[in-house]
Formats: sequence, C-alpha cells, structure tokens
Amino acid sequence: MKSNHCGHQWMIALTQKLSECELDLELKNILEHLLEDSYFALYMDKNVGAQPQPICVFASQGFPAYNNKQVSNAMQTLDCELVRISGQDGKHCFFPMHRNGKLIGFVVAQSKVLAKLENAFVITNILNIYANQQYLLYRSRLDPLTELLNRQSFDSEVMDILQQNHLLSELGDVPNWFLAMIDIDHFKEVNDNFGHVIGDEVIILVARMLRDSFDHKDFVFRYGGEEFTVLFRANDMQQAKQMLDACRRNIAKREFPRVKSLTVSCGFCQLIGSDMVPQLVQKADTALYAAKNGGRNQVVNFHELPTANLSGDYGEGFDDDMLELF
Repeated sequence: MKSNHCGHQWMIALTQKLSECELDLELKNILEHLLEDSYFALYMDKNVGAQPQPICVFASQGFPAYNNKQVSNAMQTLDCELVRISGQDGKHCFFPMHRNGKLIGFVVAQSKVLAKLENAFVITNILNIYANQQYLLYRSRLDPLTELLNRQSFDSEVMDILQQNHLLSELGDVPNWFLAMIDIDHFKEVNDNFGHVIGDEVIILVARMLRDSFDHKDFVFRYGGEEFTVLFRANDMQQAKQMLDACRRNIAKREFPRVKSLTVSCGFCQLIGSDMVPQLVQKADTALYAAKNGGRNQVVNFHELPTANLSGDYGEGFDDDMLELF
C-alpha cells in the first residue's frame, strides 16, 4: 500500500469515526495491517482520569492478558524512559500512546515486529491520532456542569452492556450489572433558599461523590437536573444495595456549603437480558418513587417491591398525589 506508507489514509479514517466502537474497530484493523501476524493488545485509560488506569481495550486472540502489575510496570517504563519502543522483557515491544504530551496507554506486540522499525513512527502517530479522536468523542458525551456522562450517552451504554451480556451468556460468565437512579431530596428548596449558584455547586459535589464511590469501569451519568443514574457491577443484589447505601450515608454525613446537610434517595434494579432500556429505567424509577414515598434518604431494590409493582404499577400504598420528588 505505497500510497499510504505514511499512514495518512488511516489517520483520515480515524478522524471520521463518530462512535467509540467504530473507532476501536478501525484502530484494530490498522494495527492488524501494520503488525501483520503478530499478537498485540491495546491498554489505555478511556476515562481521562487524573491518574491513568489503563484497561485492555482489545487484544488479538491468543495474546496473554496483562495483569495490573504488568500494565503498571509498562506505563512506568514508557513514562520514565520516554521511549517509542521498548523490549523490556525480550519478548514484547511497546508503542506508547500520548494525548497532550501525557502518556495514557500503549500497544504491546510480539518482538518480531521490531524487524520492521519503519512502521514504528507510523504506529505511534496513528495511536496519538486515535487518542485525540477518542478524547473528542469522550468530551461530547459529558455533562458540561458535572463532567459525568450525559443523558444522551446513557441509552447506548445500557445497550452495549446488554449486548455484551448476551454474548457472554454463551460462555456462562456473565457479570451482574445494576442500574440505579439517584435523586437529591428536596433540591427545589436548595435553589429557592440559596440560589442556583449554590444549587449547581451541590450538584457538582454530589456528582464527585458518586463518581468516587464506584469503580472506574462503571458508569455514572447526570440524567437530568438533580437526578443521576449509575450502571455498576456487583456480586449480587445484596452487595449492590450495600454499595448504594454506603454512598447514600456518605452524602448524608457531608457538610455542603451554605446548605449544610442534604440527603439522596435511590432506586435500583438488575439488568436482565430480556429487558429493553425503557423497561429498565421504569423499574429503577419505580424503586426511586418507592424510596421517595417511603420517607426519602434510603435505597430501594425494585426486586423487593410487592408483586403488584412488577407490572409497572406502584401498588397498594402508593398514592400519586402523595409523591413529592423535590
């Protein structure tokens, strides 16, 4: 492919991708061409964290997975030595990935690709173009106030998880994912009594606490206004409820500027493969209504509600006129 020896066609192709899945697939195809028959894997931090926590984005079939220590050692070596390619273990070479001068990940491949050093410059440029495009896509999915994921990205993330679970179900190794809806109690009073500037500050602080309460592989969204959603993994429903309750207690104990104290209510459900996104949202929302109607400042599991609620009704004891979400 002489017309593409500098990789300009690949670079153009990367910048035209408008979804992360398409972008990842394009990069994988490019690396398969440049690295030919070599096994390889991409590790990078997609969450743009202050401290990069790279995860495996994709790997060739048969490539041995790196553990956290190996990933950390590779990052430290590449960051300190500032090398383009490193054969630190004599068996693999590493291609660093930078964004704005900061190391955020790397591609590791079999050492036989060192025989084609002319590809090294192209590969590192390709990785940096990919990292920049991934960052632009990432920023487009963020809520500007809290920098959590925004409402527009929620549906696609849920669908991706459901599809992944469907594929993994054939292997019998499906992670337990849960959807939680979290709402700040009496938030209208915060805006009425202290103004929208303080209200925005409260939303920002709660958003940070939610983000810090879950793993970097989980997803925290600002769903709208003072309402948040979380897609997270847990061993079972009991652990899921414990995780959410610990987060609720931490928020209740915190002193917020001017407002002093506030609480949140939470409803959650487990992601089930047969459900569609609107059904899952309705389940979590029904549990949230139950938490609000039950006195607020609590976590309610949809699957523990009375049987009548499984049809989507609030059931006996739930009076729409009594519900006050703010």
